Amino acid sequence: MTHNAASKQDEAERQEDIKRERQQELDDVKKVIKTPAGLRLFRRLFEAGHMFRTTYTGNSQGYFLEGHRNFALMFFQDVVEVAPEVVPELLNRDEEN
Repeated sequence: MTHNAASKQDEAERQEDIKRERQQELDDVKKVIKTPAGLRLFRRLFEAGHMFRTTYTGNSQGYFLEGHRNFALMFFQDVVEVAPEVVPELLNRDEEN
């Protein structure tokens, strides 16, 4: 199998597109989380994702709940990356905004 310059260039362009898209996602999270509405939205997402309580049920429902938690953790990691200063506010579930 031979590799030509065009396929290497196409792959490099695809990788650049992926990087740009990821950066846009992070920029969006940063912009949204810094608003009161965004903070409420992410707090709701993390609550629904069972991030702040156990997912252990002793039966197969635990797998389902872990799936929710994994989804929420993906967004939590984005928030931690772009706006770690809001994490205490997210963890304070009693706070009204």
